Amino acid sequence: MQKTAERSAVDVAPRRARPGLALLLALLSIPGSTLAWGLPSGGFWIGLPLAVAAIVLGLRARRQLASEAGARTALVAVAIASAMVGMMAVWTIASLVS
Repeated sequence: MQKTAERSAVDVAPRRARPGLALLLALLSIPGSTLAWGLPSGGFWIGLPLAVAAIVLGLRARRQLASEAGARTALVAVAIASAMVGMMAVWTIASLVS
């Protein structure tokens, strides 16, 4: 008689990639980085987290959907979010220099 039960492992990770969510976060990082810049630390606490989340989700979706149609959406999300992070870096350096 066995004292332990044999059970299969439970996978709690999402099974499919979410390129649409990555694109939504990337698009929300645009006003979060530009319009909110006038707020105290606005671009950093609104736009930057949205852009970083979009990059992470976009790269994960692109890896999982290498040959499917969602890979293009994920690539667009990563490109937009990377542009917003780059814009924030340039804007911060320009503000510090002047």
